Amino acid sequence: MEKSVDNNIPQNTERTEPDIYDYKQMVLEKEKFQKILENKVRELDRSNKELEEFAYIASHDLQEPLRKITSFSERLKEKLPSNLEPDVQLYLNRMLAATDNMRTLIDNLLEFSRTSRISEPFVKTDLNNIISEVKADLELKIEETSTTITSETLPVIDAIPMQMRQLFTNLFTNAIKFKGEGSTPKIEIRCSELPDEQKEPNHLRHNNKYYKIVVKDYGIGFDQEFSMKIFQIFQRLHGKAEYPGSGIGLAICKKIVENHSGRIFAESEPGKGAEFITILPESQS
Repeated sequence: MEKSVDNNIPQNTERTEPDIYDYKQMVLEKEKFQKILENKVRELDRSNKELEEFAYIASHDLQEPLRKITSFSERLKEKLPSNLEPDVQLYLNRMLAATDNMRTLIDNLLEFSRTSRISEPFVKTDLNNIISEVKADLELKIEETSTTITSETLPVIDAIPMQMRQLFTNLFTNAIKFKGEGSTPKIEIRCSELPDEQKEPNHLRHNNKYYKIVVKDYGIGFDQEFSMKIFQIFQRLHGKAEYPGSGIGLAICKKIVENHSGRIFAESEPGKGAEFITILPESQS
């Protein structure tokens, strides 16, 4: 005769001691790794601050000897006769050009350090006013290169005005510098609200409004595989002889956007210009 089985009786429902022990161990291990991670983050933050302070101090202290080299070189050029041997004239001009490049590099390093160390408050900032100020600052360069700049209406956001000004100055200067051969620079600025579905892929908060600002140029462009490299400090895709500069401008842009809890990236094709996409939050609260 078969024994009847009561299906209403639960099977193996009691939690065993090993299960409870394993759960406690898992919690302890998680807490341990969390503490290790927090310590590593603090160490990294301290290291970054030390590097920023070193860059600022080193760059600042280099200014005075560089001023003396430049000053004495210019005095030497004035005192020497105009009919110098070609080699002597060449060496003197190269020396002055080198000091000028060094000054640019130091100024950019100082700007990068200030961007990292800045503690100014966020205020309501009209980006349309920022664009007008940047165009006024670059008026001479814009006229010399016949650059045209068109812009859609931009939003008012919580920002550090000085940093926003630096951001767009660097992006405009970059677009003007890398114009196509025999062409005049053209810059277009587009703006739209970032859709909710694009927040998560960009690791952005869902409860905040974001704006996507695109600065498009029609210059020489670059291969998309270098789209991350161009935002690294001192990284260049072209030689100084072709396109002068320190290789810090876009690194400063990245630092500014990160300071504003935003994202910046670039899309381009060789010979077809580039788009620099900046995503900025409306509010910093």
